[in-house]
Amino acid sequence: MKYLFILIIGIIIVSCWPSWSDGPYEVYWIDGQKSLGYSLGDGAYIRRIENPKEIQVNDKFISLYACPDDSCGFYYIDKSKDHQFAEATEFVFGPYTKNKFMELQQTMLLPMLNIE
Repeated sequence: MKYLFILIIGIIIVSCWPSWSDGPYEVYWIDGQKSLGYSLGDGAYIRRIENPKEIQVNDKFISLYACPDDSCGFYYIDKSKDHQFAEATEFVFGPYTKNKFMELQQTMLLPMLNIE
């Protein structure tokens, strides 16, 4: 019984922990919805995009493949323009097709995504 209690507490703690993070950006779950957000600390986030599937980062950009509203596409975030008071339209770009995103990866030096 003691081990079952410890296991349950462990699962609860792990499920509350962000599944991916890089600086102020974290992937988090709220009510079963997975999102990439800007962390304000203490479990508070400003959502940047819903349902990210693949994320890669470098010093300037975040490249991601995401499926908000069940419509998948390629996106990038310009980290230099993002801050907690910014509107997402100022620095989240997309959705793009795979071909267009591959062009942007080369010209803008976006992080490479591993999507087939």
